[in-house]
Amino acid sequence: MSDLNLSEPLPQDPYHFEHLPQDPDLSEPLPQDPELLEPLRHDPESRCESSCEVVSSGDTEMTLLDLPWEQVLCSHILPYLSTRDLFFLRSASRGCQALVQTHFHLQFHINTNSLGDRFTREAFSTMTRDSCCLRTLCVRGAKSWLTSDILLPVIASNPRLEKIDLTGCLAVSGAVIYSVGVNCKNLRHLCLENCVGLLLDNFLSFMQGTNALEFLDLSGCWNLDDDLVVQLVPFMPRLKHLLLANLYGLTDRSIIAIAHNCRNLIHLSIRGCWRVTDGAIKSHFIIDTYICRVIDGAIKSTSHITEGGAVALG
Repeated sequence: MSDLNLSEPLPQDPYHFEHLPQDPDLSEPLPQDPELLEPLRHDPESRCESSCEVVSSGDTEMTLLDLPWEQVLCSHILPYLSTRDLFFLRSASRGCQALVQTHFHLQFHINTNSLGDRFTREAFSTMTRDSCCLRTLCVRGAKSWLTSDILLPVIASNPRLEKIDLTGCLAVSGAVIYSVGVNCKNLRHLCLENCVGLLLDNFLSFMQGTNALEFLDLSGCWNLDDDLVVQLVPFMPRLKHLLLANLYGLTDRSIIAIAHNCRNLIHLSIRGCWRVTDGAIKSHFIIDTYICRVIDGAIKSTSHITEGGAVALG
């Protein structure tokens, strides 16, 4: 990097911004940069060089990039920028591009929830290609751009992941579940709501690495049934939240297996599981009135109620 002029603007090409507002309106559709959806032309007169503006102090000239990157910029300034703003800054100059990439490398959390399906695989790859210390990965609503081939390297490179949220990611495959089970031994929170392509076989290797899991959401994965739940819950002794809404193949077998294995459970959602009977709920769960959300969708028909304890499983 010694031969690189960090304040030098990036070469002009048709993928740069046409206009970079001083104060972007976040309610508007996401502006595009080279890593996002549609290429826009860049106006040299409106380049955001103000982010790297030269400040003179006596005989010394300083820019934003002269501040310590890891200790100051990446720790105390860039975390306040949105994903959109970070890509704005990244397109300002070669130095800003290197700075933002360093910030991405040091990130503990990646969350594209606010962008949903407006993000792109290229932008995601840019954010994650140097990641190795992620704790949370949330990409809810990435229906069209997120595929297994770009997700697998991220999971393999970040074994310390504790939370993964793939809600509505239709392209999630069994290979992703396998990789999570093999690599993420500290995983506590896994949300796979509406990942409709998942099957029982996809979870066979996953079961061996789920001892730390406390939250599991399989709602809307309608290909899953009793066979998965019965095999899965013995490997999850710490499970506190289990969401199985709209699993149409679920029956009393699953309720019995959950009651016998999940002693720490405080929230069970079985909304829409029309094959589960009241008898199974009444026979195997004692519910505390103070946390009546415990059995979501079934508590109204439960007659076994006590005043003490959180949840007692019989």
